Amino acid sequence: MKKSKGRKAITNTIDVEDLKKWMLLDLNRNAGIKCQALISLKNDVSMTDICKVLGVSRESVRLWRKTIETDGPDGFIKYPKTGRKSGLTDEIKDLLKMNIIESPEKFNYKQAVWDGKLVCRFLKEQRGIEISVRSAQLWLNKINLTRQRPRKKYRQTDEVEVAAFKKS
Repeated sequence: MKKSKGRKAITNTIDVEDLKKWMLLDLNRNAGIKCQALISLKNDVSMTDICKVLGVSRESVRLWRKTIETDGPDGFIKYPKTGRKSGLTDEIKDLLKMNIIESPEKFNYKQAVWDGKLVCRFLKEQRGIEISVRSAQLWLNKINLTRQRPRKKYRQTDEVEVAAFKKS
């Protein structure tokens, strides 16, 4: 997107999550947004900008283009989304956000950092939810939390020598 001159637009009243939910309520709305993205692509807006604004991959836009070629705009409405709904509810998101920020030791875990296995164990104990380690890792990513790992520190290192080495 080209940077324009002028004052920045006021966006503090825009709730992105509400807008996303609203778009997904009706297939026609979602289809209209896909059509608008393809119109923008035709009007020389870069694929990267379209993907960034809509939060989709290049592959998604490619598939939309293919759908238009084969079925026309009605192809967007004809084929609803497939797949299983995520088990990550808003309640679980809030639970994880509030508790993962704290140290695992607060919940009587011996580990110093949260990882996929510990999140699985935590969810099983708190809510009775059993998920795989990979699902726990993906859920952490979806709520913008990363798995933290401490940097390794070797016992034989002398801090004074390390500091002198960094200076030279």
